Amino acid sequence: VGSLMWNTAWHTQLYHATACLGVVLHTANLRLGPKDLTYCIRHAQDQIMFVDADLVKLLAAVEAPILSDIQLFVIAGEDAVPGKFKIPQQIPSERVQDLAAFVSTSVASFEWPDFKETTLHAICYTSGTTGNPKAAAYSHRSTYLHTIAAVGADALGLKGSHVVLPFVPMFHVLSWGVPFMALMLGTRMIMNNRFMDPASLLQCFVDWEVQLSTGVPVVWQGLKAAIEKVGVEQACAPVSLMNWYKEQLGITFLQGWGMTVAKYQDLTASPATLLSNVAKAGLPMPGLNAIPFEGFEIRVVNPENLDEELPRNQPGELLCRGPWVIGEYFHEDAADKFHKGWLITGDVAKVDHDGAVVLTDRSKDVIKSGGEWISSIDMENHIAALPEVAQAAVVAAYHPRWEERLDRLLQSQYAEAQNLTKKGPKP
Repeated sequence: VGSLMWNTAWHTQLYHATACLGVVLHTANLRLGPKDLTYCIRHAQDQIMFVDADLVKLLAAVEAPILSDIQLFVIAGEDAVPGKFKIPQQIPSERVQDLAAFVSTSVASFEWPDFKETTLHAICYTSGTTGNPKAAAYSHRSTYLHTIAAVGADALGLKGSHVVLPFVPMFHVLSWGVPFMALMLGTRMIMNNRFMDPASLLQCFVDWEVQLSTGVPVVWQGLKAAIEKVGVEQACAPVSLMNWYKEQLGITFLQGWGMTVAKYQDLTASPATLLSNVAKAGLPMPGLNAIPFEGFEIRVVNPENLDEELPRNQPGELLCRGPWVIGEYFHEDAADKFHKGWLITGDVAKVDHDGAVVLTDRSKDVIKSGGEWISSIDMENHIAALPEVAQAAVVAAYHPRWEERLDRLLQSQYAEAQNLTKKGPKP
């Protein structure tokens, strides 16, 4: 069963229904282009497709032979009423049904199927890869174990009495597993649909008294800008951004790390013990100094010899394994991404003296200048801490003598970019 949908109540219902039925859910990434979307739907062998009414045109861009293999299209959303939306000719109209009509065909009783815990539960596709997107397949067992680990007090610490608003798209790595956590605990979950404008989101926080929210740093940068005018997996949030939220609003960041192939979040950067130690020492809030979830294992090894584990505080290639980490890609030959049962993450990390995992960079982003390795994340944090800088990106630039040198891309805090050169560091 495929879904091409936003963060909605009906998408959450589909999460629950497919898991209960024992059928496989493929959350199609609506940010992919038609070519990659065609590949993913073909590769996952979707037979039924649930799609929001305002995304039907996007689905229609998929190659016609692939659409002809889909047996049923269920249209959801406020506009999913016969006559309110036009069915593109690429989609066979006789196979289209609106969600209300589909639900009306349900039976009054339900007999729970009996299947093994290792039964395939869901498929998500990686986007940051060469070639076609690669499929990570999750079992019911891996989803259940990750959900238990993720709600721990020193992980997300989610409770049944909380109100949670997940900004992470439900088409992206199962929204980091938050819908399953909420279903397990009975947590009230607020869905933002497709709306991401800062003003609406801030009002949503106030109206529903949201206590926990999940999202990538760019979301919190946008909210910060909106708040200033009025009055966090995927990438490392700048320390300056985390400090601003803590100092100005009293909001604590839970910086996490995870991968599509390792089941969303696997490391949590601010467990109570870590924050307590930081506060006692009078230090600023940490960056991504993370503690592994229970059951999740990591190793830091020599990139040139993956069998050589490095001592503490020495950066190297990060490997991981665990009950929810895939052992292979789904229907894909990618043995070079694994080593003796360990997943090669592509991240550069070290383990500090306290046992925390410090993510320093992606291996492809590390800059080597004159034989010395430079962390782009460290440099970005230092630059973004300057009052004149709103956001910073550090990349490698060719240099005839040093091989690579740093190049900086900066966004000014000032309305006019020229002020950055007058009042702050040179771009």
